[in-house]
Amino acid sequence: MPKTEIDFPSRPFVSLATLIVGFLVMTGCGGMSQVGSNGSNNPDKPSASSIKVAVTPAASELRVGATVQFAAAVTNSSNKAVSWSVNGIAGGNTTVGTVDKTGLYLAPKSVPSPNPVSVEATSAADTAASGNGMATVDNPVPALRSVLPTSIPLGNFTISVSGTNFSSGAVVVWGTTFLTTTFISPTELRATGSVSTAGTIKITVMNPDPGSAASGPINILVAAAALPNVISAPVAARFLEQATWGPTPALIALTQQQGIAGHLNAELAYGVSTYPAPASGDGVSTVQARFFLNARTVPNQLRQRVAFALSEIMVASANKVNNPSAFVLWQNMFQKDAFGNFLTLLTDVTLSPTMGNYLDMVNNDKPDPVAGTNPNENYGREVLQLFTIGLSQLNQDGTFQLDGSGNPIPTYDQDTVKGFARAFSGWTYPTKAGSTAHFGAPENYTGPMIPFDEHHDTSAKQLLNGTMLPAGGTARGDLTAALNNIFQHPNVGPFIGKQLIQHLITSNPSPEYVGRIAAVFNNNGNGVRGDLRAVIKAIYLDPEARRGDDPAQAEATDGKLKEPVQFMMNIIQALNGTGGGECLSTYAAAMKQQPFFSPSVFNFFHPDHVVEGNLLGPEFEILDAGTTINRINFVNTYVYSTPCGSNRANLAPYVTLAANPTLLVDTIGSVMLHGHMSTDMRTTLISTASGISDPTKRTQAVLYLIGTSSQFQVQH
Repeated sequence: MPKTEIDFPSRPFVSLATLIVGFLVMTGCGGMSQVGSNGSNNPDKPSASSIKVAVTPAASELRVGATVQFAAAVTNSSNKAVSWSVNGIAGGNTTVGTVDKTGLYLAPKSVPSPNPVSVEATSAADTAASGNGMATVDNPVPALRSVLPTSIPLGNFTISVSGTNFSSGAVVVWGTTFLTTTFISPTELRATGSVSTAGTIKITVMNPDPGSAASGPINILVAAAALPNVISAPVAARFLEQATWGPTPALIALTQQQGIAGHLNAELAYGVSTYPAPASGDGVSTVQARFFLNARTVPNQLRQRVAFALSEIMVASANKVNNPSAFVLWQNMFQKDAFGNFLTLLTDVTLSPTMGNYLDMVNNDKPDPVAGTNPNENYGREVLQLFTIGLSQLNQDGTFQLDGSGNPIPTYDQDTVKGFARAFSGWTYPTKAGSTAHFGAPENYTGPMIPFDEHHDTSAKQLLNGTMLPAGGTARGDLTAALNNIFQHPNVGPFIGKQLIQHLITSNPSPEYVGRIAAVFNNNGNGVRGDLRAVIKAIYLDPEARRGDDPAQAEATDGKLKEPVQFMMNIIQALNGTGGGECLSTYAAAMKQQPFFSPSVFNFFHPDHVVEGNLLGPEFEILDAGTTINRINFVNTYVYSTPCGSNRANLAPYVTLAANPTLLVDTIGSVMLHGHMSTDMRTTLISTASGISDPTKRTQAVLYLIGTSSQFQVQH
């Protein structure tokens, strides 16, 4: 336990001040003045001393920024109106608090001096008549966000604690011991102490009186001791790099306690972070801003990562469908289906009016021999080639099946494409409110497309593997049968499984890895095919995904280049970013990955893009001299200035550690490089940091050099 202890002062007794209002009774010395024509006083006006004002509650206690409702009762007057003031100031002010005409008192954002304050009501009938209630304003309840470093070595230590609502005089509590604490700001504290025993420690922050209160705890690990059910900070950070939009100190500490399987279970239990309907005048940029805001703030990080990966396999683009409502519906669909069954996802994608517009299935009519028209084949082709099975027959490990001449065997032919195009005919946009449903309905993104059998091709249709869909079917019945025919194709497991691995874990999964995931897709252990929840869990827990947790076990082909959006979010998370996410898509566009604006149905990059020999590197397809410079420029802007809009970095947790260059480098490295910084890089960074005296500039230099390094840009 730490050796440094501080006696925390007990809460002082605060007596309520008493306001005594004296009433001076005036009597006439030279006779009564005439009021009425008869020379007598007005009998309806009581004397000043008879009007009384009583304020309730007489005393109250509330936190800074909170409200309490006061009420005034006026007696001995028919005029019940009062005016309100705080400490004699009409309406109050931001220092002592404000009160409105109804008596609602709003406490200031910091504890006033003196404290308590007097909230007074004065009679409108006689300003000499007033009453008051007293309000004692307490400090806020603090909240913790992170503690750096995420693990503490034995011996003397310095930690940086970040959160909200810290008051001057707040103390960091180590278990039950108060640490020597320096107040930096309402969001930052620095504390020092010494520890001699390894283990897990709860860190809290306690604000002083008035209203002393403690935050919730954050657990940190003391030394890298092998403790039951606790994983190391580097292992937790590496996993979070794969499973979230970026590790943060708080997430690292939490994951250490949960373990990888425990964290996955918790993430799989989170619900959907719904995109709100756009307001009038909004564009797709509003949905993009929500994407970045959710990625930074919403706890269902794994669901978001998986939803984004699926949206890069089943692609629709605002290059054609430039409507914010379309992409709110589209994103909510992927969020909802990310951990569901693949057949449900495939059905929802097929019936989405966003996809219907993008690949021309909406208002896809039956053949017209007179006009010489046939159903559009666009969706029927791409749902096979890109969304489910691919062009060639696959073994369950993702390798190609070959014919006698050593050539890949096609999965379908043109007649199959025509069959699916006919099976998907007869669907139109959902009906707008107040309109009558009809085929050929105008663009609308309020729900799935709706069928019209009179516009559906009822002839027999050729599907996959020689299956013939019989004549006479309905639009809905044929669509369901066609999607089931695709879903049951043996290619789906390895085709989808490999791409999910590439987006989430590594660009070059071994055939064995792909085969293990395909087996889970085919049967989740309970006889269910297409269980994405089971597939995702298997992807992350697979030995090939986890072997890099020990750098000595990692292989040269492991990992992947971070996609631009992932790269940006990793920077934002590591630098404690804040803001609404607006205009960040501009930076993503400069790196050739503007959310929702894929250049084609083939996504921003192809899954089979080759970088050298047989080595795949999908994300390298959009990495060139220009996008490389734009990655560096984003780091530079985010570290040294303000990217745009309300978006900001918060470097304070690191700056408080900057007095020790080694601690600074190791702490940043533990978050951004999951503690696996090369020896040469670490030595260079410590030397560079030591040569910069200003703590903010020293911190910025380390963050910039790590953020622009090749080691950071690759997810290892």
